[in-house]
Amino acid sequence: MATRNIVLTDHQTKVVDHWVTSGRYRNASEVFRAGLRMFEEAESRYLFIHR
Repeated sequence: MATRNIVLTDHQTKVVDHWVTSGRYRNASEVFRAGLRMFEEAESRYLFIHR
């Protein structure tokens, strides 16, 4: 797996921290992978609808 560095706003950091401390995700990487999966699914739906 590749490693990436990103810059988050204070709000985004709090959201990620909340999801990790709540136990929903084990770490920030899981949060971002889940978010990217959702983005990919939304893009696929958009492209399907707009063909």
